[in-house]
Amino acid sequence: MKFLNKSAAALIIAASVSSSLLGSIGLEQSAQAKGQAKAHHENLSEELIHGKTYTVARVTIKSPPDKVFQILADYDNAPKVFPQLKKSKLLQDHGSSKIVKHVLAPSGIPGTYEYTVEVKESAPHSLEWHRVSGAFKQVDGYWKLEPLDGGRTTLVTYASYVDGGFLLPQPLVRRQCRIDMPEVMATLKTQAELNAVQIANRPGHVQ
Repeated sequence: MKFLNKSAAALIIAASVSSSLLGSIGLEQSAQAKGQAKAHHENLSEELIHGKTYTVARVTIKSPPDKVFQILADYDNAPKVFPQLKKSKLLQDHGSSKIVKHVLAPSGIPGTYEYTVEVKESAPHSLEWHRVSGAFKQVDGYWKLEPLDGGRTTLVTYASYVDGGFLLPQPLVRRQCRIDMPEVMATLKTQAELNAVQIANRPGHVQ
């Protein structure tokens, strides 16, 4: 593991998006996502799960759970979808368990940050992950996908817990999560709904 920037702020930002699933999107999608992010702040909360305080975000996406799951589980292509993720590489595939390496380039801060997580998949309902290497003491989280509207829509829950150790106070970590997570949800919503529209517009598609 190599740190090109040791700024505490960089580490906090990197950890907040540890679902392992952040990357870059086009300028048009990015602008739309930022606008949507403002609307998602009211869907943020803090919840006690197994004795840990997670930051939790929820959003409704007009796309079926299996299609949303495909985006989240496409690790090698994650940088095409989410902001701030420079690289994402599936290192090991053990069926429902995956080892994934990420390289983050936090916005507004030079340098990159590398970490590795183990992801447990339960398609198309959930993905859970925990840190196996990196600068933080603990990084845990999950995506939960619940069908709505007869399976045509998905309620997406994203939960993140980061213990930054003695150098990164928990209030600071949780504050940064609350700042970054709405944009994560907005970019996912933008991509999933765009994909759904493209599929619906294909010749011969039957709804």
